[in-house]
Amino acid sequence: MPRRRLPRMIALLGTAVAVSLPLAACAPTAGSPTPATPSTPDGLSVSVKQGRLDVVGHRLVVRFENDGDHDVAVDGFVVETPSLDDGLVRTEPFEVAAGGALDIRLDLPASRCDDEPGPVVVTFDWRTVVEGDDPTDSRTASGALTADDPFDTVARVNAADCLAESVADVAMIVMPEHLRSTGTGADRRAFIDVVVEPVASGDTTMRIERIYGTTLLNAEDGIDWTLGVDVAAGAAPMTLSLPVRPARCDAHAIADDKRGTILPFEIAASDGRAGRLDVPSSDGLKAELYAYYGERCGLG
Repeated sequence: MPRRRLPRMIALLGTAVAVSLPLAACAPTAGSPTPATPSTPDGLSVSVKQGRLDVVGHRLVVRFENDGDHDVAVDGFVVETPSLDDGLVRTEPFEVAAGGALDIRLDLPASRCDDEPGPVVVTFDWRTVVEGDDPTDSRTASGALTADDPFDTVARVNAADCLAESVADVAMIVMPEHLRSTGTGADRRAFIDVVVEPVASGDTTMRIERIYGTTLLNAEDGIDWTLGVDVAAGAAPMTLSLPVRPARCDAHAIADDKRGTILPFEIAASDGRAGRLDVPSSDGLKAELYAYYGERCGLG
């Protein structure tokens, strides 16, 4: 994955910087309102997470929870953390009702693979919404909260992105456009022919230990495909033929499928990065895998 940098959102980040400036040093002029001290609404908290579809869509969920007594209006926010590039910005205003919560999804920027994951800080402009207040009063305060990350989402995203970068330095992993198969009905057998295309030159290597079975698909002779294949830059392309069978025969498995056609590769790269790299099927291959599942299971 090539490293990239997204432009810093100057307008909102100006607000973020203002949180840390010594506001008392700027004395108000006569007749002007006294600047508010940076603060956060009582009862408001922020956390980050991902659902299964958010992982596929490479999005981050920023969750605002309001346990306070009043609704809170937020004009926008910026998310900053050491291991992600700039770009996690929301400019549209929203409200979080008292006793309520709101999930906001943002596209993830590129990871910074030379930086360690650290705190996730959400900086925002806000005001409380109190019945009887002048609705034209748009005065806001600025605040910042450290987001809770109960599932280590940011560290996991960073690890996956940086492993993908290391793998790309060695080879491309290409899923086939079509499923290869023989026979029909319950006797039909199929293969996913994955092509590994090393880069033209270099001294990088990696080892593909295995490909894990999914909720929908397993290896023909078990659950996972155990490979133990070494790949080096400059080597010839190779094809990994994966005999595939349904993991179970259940019509609901297809109807409810979210990640069943995404193959998780366990890979160790020569630069020390290792872990699971998810490789999705194209829409065409996904449709053929669903059809194969239904035919072999007799669900037609």
